[in-house]
Amino acid sequence: MGFGVFIHRSDSRYNDRPAEQYQFPRPYLRRVEECVGDWIIYYEPSRVNDTRGYYAVAKVQQIIPDPVTPDMYLALIEPGT
Repeated sequence: MGFGVFIHRSDSRYNDRPAEQYQFPRPYLRRVEECVGDWIIYYEPSRVNDTRGYYAVAKVQQIIPDPVTPDMYLALIEPGT
């Protein structure tokens, strides 16, 4: 298990839904795999207007290839976390 910080921006091009999934590219796969079964922290960059910095925690349930976007993956978030 690893310790992870998922960066989320409301204006991101990624298909992130913090309560459900976090989309990321292949280069980060090994790092995110270390977070499966463990808690991560969500962070919004402070340079983006109306952001909260560190604002939530969630547990990564599993990682799957993104069925829509090639070379992208989804970290699925455990419901209720």
